[in-house]
Formats: sequence, C-alpha cells, structure tokens
Amino acid sequence: MNDRLRDMQGGRGTLTALHLFLVWAMTAAAVPVFGVGLLVAGWADGIGAAVLCLVLGVPLVVGLLTISALPMRTVLPLYGSLRRRLGWAVLVFVLGTLGIVAGLVAYGRDVDLGSAGTRIALTGVPYAVAAAFFVPSRWVRLGALAALAGAVAYGCFVGPALARQGEEETQAARYREHPELLFLGDAPPGLQVSHAEVGPATFIVDYRPIREGYETGYVGLVVRPPAPRPPDAPSPPRRT
Repeated sequence: MNDRLRDMQGGRGTLTALHLFLVWAMTAAAVPVFGVGLLVAGWADGIGAAVLCLVLGVPLVVGLLTISALPMRTVLPLYGSLRRRLGWAVLVFVLGTLGIVAGLVAYGRDVDLGSAGTRIALTGVPYAVAAAFFVPSRWVRLGALAALAGAVAYGCFVGPALARQGEEETQAARYREHPELLFLGDAPPGLQVSHAEVGPATFIVDYRPIREGYETGYVGLVVRPPAPRPPDAPSPPRRT
C-alpha cells in the first residue's frame, strides 16, 4: 500500500514538473513574439493595428496555456474539463502578464536582467510561478512563493542598488580619466550638475533643478578654445 502511494505521488510529481515546464516553455516562446509584434504593429500602423494584434495574440497565448494543462487533467479536478482549463489559463495569463509588466518597469529603471537570451527565458517565469500556485502541493506553492519574494526583492531593492553602484563606478572611472571634472565650481542656487563632458576641444556642463518635477530650469555651459587667428589677420586694438 505504501509503495503504491509512493508511486502515485512520484507520478504526480513528474506530471507537475512537466506541466510547469510546458507553461514556461510555451510562454517563453510565444510572449516575446507577441510583445514584439504588438510593438511593431502599433509603431508602424497605429492603435488599430495594435488592437488587432492584441485581439489575435491573447487567445493564442491562452490557448497554449490551456494545452499545457493537459498533462494534469487526469490528476486534478481543476483541469478536468475544457471550461475549467480555459478559466485557469485566463487567470494564469493575467497574473503572469502583471509579472511581465513589473519586470519591464524594473528594466526601465536600469535593473540588470541579464543578456537578451536570459530576458527571453525569464519571460516565461511569471506564468510558471502563477501556475505553480494552483498546484495542490505545499512544497510547490512554497517554491513559487519563494521565487515571487526573490523577484520582488531583486526588482525593488537589490537590482536598483546594483544599478546605482554601477553608475557610481562608471562615474568614478570618468573622473579618473578626466580629473579636471572634479574641479567644477559650485552649481547655481537650486541646481545640480546632471551631465559633464570633456572633449578634445570642448568642455560641457549641464545643470538641472534639484527638485526635478517641482521646479523648471536648465543651464548649459559649453566652453571652446578660441579659433586660431590667421597669421595675416590684423591684431585687435590694444587698450591703453
């Protein structure tokens, strides 16, 4: 009896792993293509084309998610009927897409998400994590909760801290290469240095408001050496 129960649990674990792998693989393959198509359609042909792409793409992704639930239909009542599988697929699509949006927001804040291949692979992770919460296994759900907590911690705290550290290191490297940037005078009242650049024959400094969004203002300073005077040009008059 115990051996039979152990075999049943082992078979259910295999089906669960296959199910979550299919969710990840299908969404990692389909969602990036869908997102790029949506962006290109909206950029090239306007909102109408983007809406059409949305209408065609969403049912496709939901259909793929429904297919990924087929290995579990004989194990869990939730996947027993097509209607239930469709409802589950829609819910996983909504939750996973929210995770994608959160990832895009973090990426827009310079949080490092790896190379292009890594980012494509990560696209399917929110959908797999969302699907894992519907699996009636305490360990699978705890794993999904840990993955969600890790993603939130990295996107909200660790990633931005690493981005700031990388920016500071880049700025320090610029100062080591151009130490004259360290000798800037004090910024005008209410402004701070937002950009400084030293070229072969130019020196550029930009100042922006300290409380950006509440105050408007911009100061730009560009210094260039005077153009060389032709040898036969008359000298400027001297003051006495």
